[in-house]
Amino acid sequence: MQAFTSRNRGAWAALIVLLGLAAGCRQPEPPEYFGFQDIQIIKTTGSQPTLATVVKLYNPNPYALELRRAEVDVAINGRHAGHSLLDSTIYIPKRDTFYVPVAMQVDLQAILSNALQSLFNKKATITLDGRVKIKKGMWMFNRPFHYEDKEDIQQLLQNGMGL
Repeated sequence: MQAFTSRNRGAWAALIVLLGLAAGCRQPEPPEYFGFQDIQIIKTTGSQPTLATVVKLYNPNPYALELRRAEVDVAINGRHAGHSLLDSTIYIPKRDTFYVPVAMQVDLQAILSNALQSLFNKKATITLDGRVKIKKGMWMFNRPFHYEDKEDIQQLLQNGMGL
């Protein structure tokens, strides 16, 4: 068995540092979607009302992150309802819940065409598709995301709009 020389120790140290860097570069797990809160109509321009809401998410990663940019398309029962762009920094604590404010102009025709179906079913399928730019330490990641969940539209509107 070869004795550890200073050269061997240096190679092992370099290998350990490289493995540590490689582990640190691993992309973060996507956050878990917990739903919408506080839906409000903040402005109406013709048939394009602007809705504001807060999306509740959970970070399952054992480290904090920063959300630097998010673009999302929202669909209700498979029909495009709106698009939102968030271009500000949001701190995401490790293994904790965080909230992302969203404002978007909504396609009123898409919402009204789903209104009758939602009244009968009481639930609508809300789909969020987009991309986020996340910062972890000195590393930046661009990640696509897809969330889909059934929401009780009547309850959501009553809780969010105070109806």
